[in-house]
Amino acid sequence: MNRQIYYHFLSSKHAIDDLENKWINISLIEELNDPFELLPYLRYKEVEKRKLYHNIRREVSKNYGLLCFSRTWNEPLLWGHYADKHKGIAIGFEVLEDEVFEVKYSPEPKRTKFELTENQKENEKLFLDLAKTKYEKWSYEEEHRILVKIKDCKPVCIGGRKYSFLKFRGRLQVKEIVLGCKFDYKQEQSRMSILAEKLNAKIVLTREGWEDYKIHQCGTKTKKFGIFQ
Repeated sequence: MNRQIYYHFLSSKHAIDDLENKWINISLIEELNDPFELLPYLRYKEVEKRKLYHNIRREVSKNYGLLCFSRTWNEPLLWGHYADKHKGIAIGFEVLEDEVFEVKYSPEPKRTKFELTENQKENEKLFLDLAKTKYEKWSYEEEHRILVKIKDCKPVCIGGRKYSFLKFRGRLQVKEIVLGCKFDYKQEQSRMSILAEKLNAKIVLTREGWEDYKIHQCGTKTKKFGIFQ
C-alpha cells in the first residue's frame, strides 16, 4: 500500500513531549478551532428538530476525534497559527494513504443539508462525513485527516485537563521533524538529535524565503550544525 508523509504542527514543548512519549494528542470535535465542524444546515423552524441534530452531534463527538495534518510545511500561516509563531515543530508522519481523507473546501456559504433517519449508525455516518468538508477560507491548510475512535486512545490528565493520546505505531510513523524558522535549535540541538535517532527520523531546519512568502529548508543551518541529519 502507498504511504505518504503528512505534517502535524505543534509548539516545541508539545511536539517534544509527544516525540518523547511516542504519542499524539487527538483533536476532540468540541475543541476544534472551527465552530462549524460536523455542524450541518440547521435553519429549521422547529426548535425540537434543531435540538435533535445537536444531540446527535454531541454523541458523535463523545466517540470520535481527529488527527489533523497538512500535505506541506511550506505555508507560513500554518506555522503562525499552529506552531507557536514559527518557534514550534511540524512532525512529518508517514501514513497509509487509505487511512487518510482529504478535506474538500466548499465555496458554498450554506452548510450541508440532510434529513435524519431512524437508524443511529446512518445518522452517525452523516455527521462524520461532514468532517470531509470545510469552508473555502480554510483552504490554505491543505488539510488531511484521520478519524480516530476515542476508545482507542490513552486518556491522560494534565493540569486538570483531560487529553486523549494515540500511540505511534505501524500506521503512524515519524519520518521527519521540521523545526520552525524561529525554533531555538542551538538550545535544543542535543535533545532533538537524540529524539531523531531514537525515532529514525530526519531533522529539517528551515528559514524564511529569500524572495517569496514561503518557508524553505535551510542548508546553512544544516551544514553548520552537522549533527542534524
